[in-house]
Formats: sequence, C-alpha cells, structure tokens
Amino acid sequence: MRYSAEEIQLAHELKAAGLPWQPEPGHFVWDGEPLIEHDSPFHNRVFFILDLKHFLRRSESMDHLIASMVWLPTWQQVRELLAGLNVSADAIQSRLIESNALANGNERLVLYQMLMEALPERS
Repeated sequence: MRYSAEEIQLAHELKAAGLPWQPEPGHFVWDGEPLIEHDSPFHNRVFFILDLKHFLRRSESMDHLIASMVWLPTWQQVRELLAGLNVSADAIQSRLIESNALANGNERLVLYQMLMEALPERS
C-alpha cells in the first residue's frame, strides 16, 4: 500500500484537527519520530500495525504511541469514519465523481478531504 505525500500531510492535519484514533492491528501509520528503528517495508516511514504489542514495546505507552504516530486510514476505514459522521454514500459518490477521483487515482485523498470537512469544530 502506498500513501502519497498529500495523503500523509492531510493525515497530519486530521490528527491536529482532533480525529480520534485508538491504535489497533490493521492500521497503517506514519512514524516520524521514529519509534521503529527498521526501514519501512512500504515507503517513507509508513508501517502496518500487525502486532500492537510490538509498537507498544517501542513507545512504552499507548499515549506515547498515539502522540508519536499518525494514523493513515485505509479507503475502507475512512468510509466507515465518514459514515459515523453522517456523511451519506450519495454525498461521497457525488464528490468522487465531481472531483474525477477515480480517473485521477486519488479517491482516498478526496475521502480524507471530506473527512477533514466533516470533523466537528474543536473549541
């Protein structure tokens, strides 16, 4: 799985905007600290959480892991997040069509943008 620089940047912005995240197996993350001393099997410090205990051993606490990593939701995960924020499938479909996301190959980026717009304002 490859994440574009734009997707990684927007994931940072989602985190700063308060996107809730509880690390679990099946999540891709960007490790900028770095906590993981090995090269990424993917690219650009992107890792996949297969064994959460492995990540917790390096971070020493769940809070430190959450603070130091940036969650990179998959297409399916961001769709589930949008549904949880009451963004309809029709709205998603319309946005993907009007942005020509499928032809451009950037549908996950468009979904990230929609997620940023749907997040409640932080006070």
